[in-house]
Amino acid sequence: MNNAELQFLSPNWLWLLLPLWSYLIWWFKTQTKQSSHSIAEADPAAGNHFYHPFADKLCQLSEQTNQPFASRHFWKKPPFWWYGLALSFLVAALSQPILIGERLPDPPPERDIVFLVDTSISMQLKDYSLAGKPIKRMDLLRNLLDDFTLKMAGEHISIIIFAEEPYLLVPLSNDQYLIRRMLSRITTTLAGRFTAVGDALLLALNEAKKQKNRHQTFILFTDADKTLGKVTPLAAAKLVAESDIPIFTIAIGSSQKDQDRQIQGGLYQPVDLDLLKSIADISGGKSYQVNDTNAMQKALTSILEQRQNLAQTLPLYEKEFLYHYPLITGLLLLLFWQILRLLGIRYA
Repeated sequence: MNNAELQFLSPNWLWLLLPLWSYLIWWFKTQTKQSSHSIAEADPAAGNHFYHPFADKLCQLSEQTNQPFASRHFWKKPPFWWYGLALSFLVAALSQPILIGERLPDPPPERDIVFLVDTSISMQLKDYSLAGKPIKRMDLLRNLLDDFTLKMAGEHISIIIFAEEPYLLVPLSNDQYLIRRMLSRITTTLAGRFTAVGDALLLALNEAKKQKNRHQTFILFTDADKTLGKVTPLAAAKLVAESDIPIFTIAIGSSQKDQDRQIQGGLYQPVDLDLLKSIADISGGKSYQVNDTNAMQKALTSILEQRQNLAQTLPLYEKEFLYHYPLITGLLLLLFWQILRLLGIRYA
């Protein structure tokens, strides 16, 4: 690792070294004093002792050299440095040393994309063709979103389905398997028969507020003409615009009235392009009308080219963790010293 810099993730642990070494100095001084006093404190009158003829001389010499010996020679004892170094290495391990190397390339920009999918009953209309065969609006949309998810590896995607009521089907996630699995389960009338675009936008806005420092993009897929709900689409779009979130609208289906399109006895009106354009304009997005599969793909590609995640990301650097080196060294020092004691090898 070239031009590496040593840093500590928990440097506050290093302050423990000062009281630790202070305690070791005090403790070894105390032990040295007790050792030097042992001869002077011997009582010749006590039983079970052998009194040497020169004991008085030894006591006098001990009293004369006691304090200098304690202050000058405790640091020469191997146990003092052995324990001190072992504990210092353990403290260094607690401070988590790491080597910081060169900066890594920035990851590709992520996008937070929220798909708002209309599942009203009118999405059953077969006004698209795939491979020369008519296909339902919902089937076409589901297939295109599935293909598009495969191309968005690492992107964060959320899915909200709506009709009479909106539901969060998938929260923001980069799990492609989960997203594709849930897309395959979307069917018409899953959330009701009619359309409430405003309620769906409010749900998406509430979920977006839970994500801090993320910039989301709403993509609304609908064939709505008249909408129901607790709030109008334009009022909801204004609230979304206040949070600086653009809404890109994609109009599904024909814009021409066709009195022959009936499903289960119901007559369905064409998509309201003016309404979807107003929603997009209010929020700073853009409106698209897709009459075939190619137009749908181009619309999605265009949206993703315009919107990239502006969230602030911290720079990444090469890192090598070093805490295990002082940890192992400290433990080995303690272990080796205990082995010497068990073997009866002692140092003065």
